[in-house]
Amino acid sequence: ARALPYLLMLAALIALIVLLPGGVIKPVEDGELLYETESAYNYIQVIQWNDEVWLKLNEGQGIHSIYNPNSVLVDGIWDHFLIAPYFNNPPYTADQVGSLALIGSAAGTVPKQYTAVYGPIPIDGAEIDPEIIRVGREYFDMNEPNLNAVAQDGRYFLATSPREYDVIALDAYRPPYIPFHLTTREFFREAREHLTENGVIAVNAGRTKTDWSLVEVLASTLKAEFPNVYLVDLGNETYELSNVLVVATKQQTSLENLAANTELMTHPLLRQVAEASLDRVTEFTTPSLVFTDDKA
Repeated sequence: ARALPYLLMLAALIALIVLLPGGVIKPVEDGELLYETESAYNYIQVIQWNDEVWLKLNEGQGIHSIYNPNSVLVDGIWDHFLIAPYFNNPPYTADQVGSLALIGSAAGTVPKQYTAVYGPIPIDGAEIDPEIIRVGREYFDMNEPNLNAVAQDGRYFLATSPREYDVIALDAYRPPYIPFHLTTREFFREAREHLTENGVIAVNAGRTKTDWSLVEVLASTLKAEFPNVYLVDLGNETYELSNVLVVATKQQTSLENLAANTELMTHPLLRQVAEASLDRVTEFTTPSLVFTDDKA
């Protein structure tokens, strides 16, 4: 008789285990979990949300890639990487965008968009986690023949690359994990040396409604190596967390360039993104703290 309560507890525990989703490490709050795994670098989730597939990592604070088979644009920071070169002096047109390096390529949202808008230009994507590259190919259709996806640290990749690029895009800051060696003056100097004559570097930086510190220090550090730095603020009052695209130009440029080059755009998706950005752009002119390799 004494054993009966314990037997009932054991039966309840077994029933609970049976009812739990089989093998799920972390249930999702929104959408359907397609795949999850733990790699050497990240806890990875692939989530289906309506027509979209999302990549989430670790604590799931943000979405790191979106794939929608029905739409090139995904209504996120990735769309705005498309317009980074148009801060160059006009006339600057799409046929002048001939190469892209992406550090933190994740599951391939930006390469897919660049290929759709600019054609099969050479794209090098550095992603430190090989499992994310595999997930990108399987779940995000990251199979563009012009994309060379390599499992390497972004700074090492750039240091060993023999190429120059029209655009170097940086999407490697995954809050709360910020790789300090990709935020310093020395790193941005090396990036500048890998740009073509009219090359630009574009950085995705996060902010909150009240804290712009990451944006400000990255813009200040870029300003130490580049003549002009611009901010495309994608925030709104709905979300506590939002993104700012920080763009630095190798040449001396002006804020009016984006509007002038937008008038020359013929690709409808490119023009759509540019026009939506015009009232969100400011030039950064008040540098403060600069990160260096020995102080970041």
